[in-house]
Amino acid sequence: MTTADRAEVEDYAQQSLQFLERAREYVAAGDLHQASEKAWGAAAHMAKAVAAAQGWEYDKHRDFSHVLNNAWQLTGNDQIRSLRATANDLHGNYYRRRRFLNAEAIAADIESVAELVELLAPLTE
Repeated sequence: MTTADRAEVEDYAQQSLQFLERAREYVAAGDLHQASEKAWGAAAHMAKAVAAAQGWEYDKHRDFSHVLNNAWQLTGNDQIRSLRATANDLHGNYYRRRRFLNAEAIAADIESVAELVELLAPLTE
């Protein structure tokens, strides 16, 4: 991996962690739409870090599932598949009306995304 490639991986991984922290702050403040979207961003940016490290394509939104499926196959860890769905659900919250969002569920889902980020991190090395 070139120095530029390593910098790209590190940038995506750091952004992932920053988005995760912001998601926690937003859910604590009651901004469930932003909390959901930042958690989705954390998952997406860690997936981008993995894709960059592994030499996989990630240019479009749909590549998120492709990268996570590749990660699942590479690691054999079934949690990656179920946590992928959680991240996608959080992204879907952005389009839902506020009254249909549940703060406790979103807070739990944010921690599930944190778990996903941890599972993916070794694939960025």
